[in-house]
Amino acid sequence: MSTRIAVVGAGWWSTTVHLPALRADQGIDVVAVVDSAPRRCELAVKQFGIPAWYSSVDDLLAAETIDGIIIATPHHTHAPLVEKCLAAGVNVLVEKPLAMTAEEAWRVVAAERAGSARVVVGQTYQFAACARAVRVAVREQIGDLVCINAEFSSTTDFLFASEGATPEEVDQPGRPHASTYSDPATGGGQGYTQLSHLLGGVVWATGRQAIEVSAFMENQTYRVDVVDALAFRLDGGALGVASSTGTTPQGVPVRHTVRFHGSEGVVEWDMLAGSFWVFRRGGAISRVENPVDRAAYGASRVAVEFARIIEGAADNPAPADVAAASIALIEAAYAASRTGARIAVPQGDLRS
Repeated sequence: MSTRIAVVGAGWWSTTVHLPALRADQGIDVVAVVDSAPRRCELAVKQFGIPAWYSSVDDLLAAETIDGIIIATPHHTHAPLVEKCLAAGVNVLVEKPLAMTAEEAWRVVAAERAGSARVVVGQTYQFAACARAVRVAVREQIGDLVCINAEFSSTTDFLFASEGATPEEVDQPGRPHASTYSDPATGGGQGYTQLSHLLGGVVWATGRQAIEVSAFMENQTYRVDVVDALAFRLDGGALGVASSTGTTPQGVPVRHTVRFHGSEGVVEWDMLAGSFWVFRRGGAISRVENPVDRAAYGASRVAVEFARIIEGAADNPAPADVAAASIALIEAAYAASRTGARIAVPQGDLRS
């Protein structure tokens, strides 16, 4: 029997990544699309041959029996929509960031743990073939964690340039709706858009929360941050630095890397290549490369993997508590940047 999935949000990411992947999998039945922009929704339904569309999640839940919902909507809407799905007992894949605040994010975690439905977060790099092995290497092969150096450079400044959605943007499913990213009130900026990937990977690999952070953030010519630099301390004592910029020029290589320094060695994770090195005290070196038959950046795998998780055929590589801990650090970093102070990071029940 097919896994029945609905997609909330008929914008850029849904129509270029999630819907093509879902429609290509014979074991998945895409039953509906939800979007508040009727023309955009109609175009997406027609393009992918989907039988129904709705203007709200409430209408969807009232009309359809579904196994899972994928949420790919503006950042500030994520947590309320996830909570609504969980209250209805429906599994949910939500794009990152999970939420805008630590309070929202840990509330989602509590709601998931109180019910039977699962939450998977679209932390793409954690779906890579090597991700679980990175986690084992960091936790078991390099001794006590001492230090983390992390970098996430990208070419995202074009997303932050828009002052508002044009009618053409609203109606076209396959275009990035830049206003989603350029408004600080709706979760725009490099922190929520890109740093969330990097810090999610750090929490995923270490199983540790940041307890305090200092930060600098620069907007350049935009209304939102486009350059971020953080220094933080994890529970257990390890220190970390993370930088993220969306200003990398077109045609210049970007880097998505994390180095985990331990008392007995170092793990270097190339998130973009889907590979990693382990360097051990005494000179031992090992390398794990991405399988040749699998894309290193597995964006198209996320929705399909969500279906496998619902079916019980796969483990969740991007649990809500990991995402919540990373959002807590991002929220505190924004506060540290505004005030110039070292800020305590709200703590939650991290079990993953």
